Amino acid sequence: MTGIPDLLNSLSQIGKMDVDPYSGNLFTYVYETGDKKLRNIQHKALNMFYDRNALDFTTFKSAAYFEKEIIRFAKSISHADENVLGTLTYGGTESILLAVKAARDLFRKKRGKDEVPEIVLPSSGHPSWEKGAEYFDLRLKIIPIDRKNKKANLESLKSAINERTALVVASAPNFPYGSIDPVKEMGEITRDKGVPLHVDACVGGFILPFFERLGEDVPVYDFQEEGVSSLSMDTHKYGYSLKGSSVLLFRNPEMKKYSNYINISWPSYIFVNTSILSSRSVGPMASAWTAINYLGMEGYQSLAKKVLSARNYLSKEMEKLGFRSTAPIESSILSMYNDTIDLFGFVYGMQKRSWHLEIQKAIQDLVPYNIHMTLSPVHNRLSKPFIKAARDTITSPPDPRFMELMGGLSQGNLSDLMTMVKEGNINPALLVKLLEQIPEDSAREMANEIVNEVFR
Repeated sequence: MTGIPDLLNSLSQIGKMDVDPYSGNLFTYVYETGDKKLRNIQHKALNMFYDRNALDFTTFKSAAYFEKEIIRFAKSISHADENVLGTLTYGGTESILLAVKAARDLFRKKRGKDEVPEIVLPSSGHPSWEKGAEYFDLRLKIIPIDRKNKKANLESLKSAINERTALVVASAPNFPYGSIDPVKEMGEITRDKGVPLHVDACVGGFILPFFERLGEDVPVYDFQEEGVSSLSMDTHKYGYSLKGSSVLLFRNPEMKKYSNYINISWPSYIFVNTSILSSRSVGPMASAWTAINYLGMEGYQSLAKKVLSARNYLSKEMEKLGFRSTAPIESSILSMYNDTIDLFGFVYGMQKRSWHLEIQKAIQDLVPYNIHMTLSPVHNRLSKPFIKAARDTITSPPDPRFMELMGGLSQGNLSDLMTMVKEGNINPALLVKLLEQIPEDSAREMANEIVNEVFR
């Protein structure tokens, strides 16, 4: 048996493998406020309720209490009426999967199981929709986005909807470019066609309402539009709760029933799942409830103001360095390209300076290579150091090691890359460059091999 001091020391050493999630040097995965009090009270709430199991909300009544309270707050900022019902999940992907299941089961009730239902998704939609289609046996129909504004093309949407359409998806915002799909116009189309419309506001659901309160011109994206049948929004993004927590809202209570799983035929207890997981800790629910009540409307607005300040400063200063936005800047996401520099070298150089950026693919006739930045409140304090690092990276000579690796990739030499994978030092810019050089099926297989190597 290992002693407690040794265990704690080991955990401390293992933690050094990670990028510090509180540093503000990340532009995805975490949504850091910089508020230590918020962090500490959430950790206390997590620990207090972690050993309680939401599988049985009649035994652990706190689970139902937290869920209803969190959903009540989500409804209050989404223009939802009293009929809207919701489900608390462990993340945006789970919310999306449940939305897909609900749409499929509703389709089957209306048309039976002989036809394969379809989801209509703009090309900027999150991969979780494809995952949901694969899991629940639906067909995915991808429609293009407009080149200029990176929003769903409405004419393509009209053409894509048919008698097999079970669900249409809009994003608020889409993750790659940060633009908000034309939900109002999409809602008018889907209402006319009699098709459900889901708005994926996993990113924007807890911050766009406060942008609007601060005077930003936010397009209609929530239940203000009558055509919106369901909406997902992540508490663990701009709700600033600990992982994992997300909300799925249904306009029609009947639709929520299709997202549930209930089994009353097996020999043991009545088996009821409102989420995909069965056993779930109540801890993250307590954390989300704590974040909402600690911050309140004023706290959320204050944090949204910091995000706006960071966004406005960074976009202006990045433009001085030659960067341009790929889309209208409408949310907390910046997607920027620069035709005057080697963007791969830039991302590599920024990582060497402890700033971790994602690079996004170039798509012919749509967008060049671009960097992606999801902004958090903490970035308001760190905007100037970031710009300094960006300026230093651009004006410094190319990193010889990076040039060597890129040269090797262009010649098909993968040995150095696989060594980096095994050591856990892979740079995302290199992966993007590698995988785009080979056919998609081969790239997917190679990505699987890389994942296996990481966890070997």
